[in-house]
Amino acid sequence: MAECITCEEEYSDKRLALGYGTCLDCGQADAVVIANARTKQKLAEIAPRLAAGEFEDNEKQTDFDSEPPAED
Repeated sequence: MAECITCEEEYSDKRLALGYGTCLDCGQADAVVIANARTKQKLAEIAPRLAAGEFEDNEKQTDFDSEPPAED
């Protein structure tokens, strides 16, 4: 059995033969971190002003589709 380089637990030799040095749980955790970083990078490319924190507060905008409050 192969030993995970992260948690030192044993995992299948078949997984090691495929080139993975980690068990399934540690591999999944690493994959989530990488996917989140890539998503953040892509979103920053699509909307750089939003990623930099330059955005308007949506609560200050007027909702023109709603009816004005009824007066008594």
